[in-house]
This record gives sequence, structure tokens and C-alpha cells, in this order.
Amino acid sequence: MHSVPVHFTVVINFILAFIPFVLAFYLFKVSHHRNVFWWLLLLVFVAFLPNSAYVLTDIIHLIAAVKSPNISTAYLLLVLLPFYTIFLLVNFEFYVISIQWAEQYLKYTNQGFLSKAFVPIIHLLAALGVYLGRFQRLESSDIIHQPILVFRDVLVDISGGKTMLIILALFLLFYFLYQLVGLMNNIIKAKVQAHLIRQPMKII
Repeated sequence: MHSVPVHFTVVINFILAFIPFVLAFYLFKVSHHRNVFWWLLLLVFVAFLPNSAYVLTDIIHLIAAVKSPNISTAYLLLVLLPFYTIFLLVNFEFYVISIQWAEQYLKYTNQGFLSKAFVPIIHLLAALGVYLGRFQRLESSDIIHQPILVFRDVLVDISGGKTMLIILALFLLFYFLYQLVGLMNNIIKAKVQAHLIRQPMKII
């Protein structure tokens, strides 16, 4: 029996990462009216989006498994490594696609400067959210339940130089991975489309 750092919180993190993806689909692909309900869901989307990037920090569980004397090399390579690889890729894909849908929506609705500034701004907010979640152990729901506490922690933490460096590092990481995954998505999409075009039409 292995003492494995794969537990219930991983499932919770997956659900939390999936929520903004579902909201993004509704807000930017399905809904055609920007009413009060739409704006409220948009706030929830922004609040929960960092959860999709937060899962990258769950790699600490894999690192702990590597260092653990209770985890065999075979179990690590055949079970944990594939599990965490798929887990991180799928969840960050939620993050990338959600932002791409939002950016496309802003361009489609002719939002001008906002459509250009949106991506770096949302990465910065995600970096801040991940920092508060990983280092301050705050949750997205705390924005609703304890807004004063969240606001206070943000002000206090940002005043520290070390905190700013961590947030900047997270921002650069998210921005780089977003561009990389987005590029890979475009390459795969182009190859699939080219393959479908080359397929001969079947005559029924």
C-alpha cells in the first residue's frame, strides 16, 4: 500500500478549474445579452479563473512523491507521473481556452483597447489570485465571504518586495505557458483541418 499524495483536494482543484471554463463557454459563446445576471457571472468567472492556473502549483505533490521513500520508482513513473502530467495539462488547457474565448468575444464586440489589454491584465489577476491561494491560503469564495480580509491581505502583501517578485514570476510563467499552449493548439487545429480537407469525399 503506497502513501500517495493524490487525495481528495486534487479532485476539488479539478472542479474549481472546470468552473471558469463552463462560465466562459456560457458568457462568451452562448449568451447574447449582457444583463445584470451576465455581469454577475462575469465577476464569478474572473474570481474563479485563477483556479485553472493554480493547479500548476499542485506539482509540489509530485515533487513530494519523488522525495518520498514510500513511493516506488515504477509507481512513480507508471502512475503518478502520467496522472499529474494529464492533470496539469487538462486544467491549464481550461485556463487557455477560457481566456481565448474571452479575448475573441472582446474583439467581436469591438471593445478596442480592452481587447488588447485583456490578456496581460487577466494573467496578472490570475498571478495575484494564485499567490493569495497558495501562500495566503485564501479561496475564491473568500472574496464573497470575507472581502475585507482579502482586500487587507492584498494591500499588506503587495507592499512587500518579495511578494511582488513572486507575483511577477507567476505572471511571466502564466503568460509564457499561455502563449506556448495556444501555439500548440493552433498547430494541432491546423493539422486536423488539413487532414479533414485531404480526406476524399465518400459517395453514398
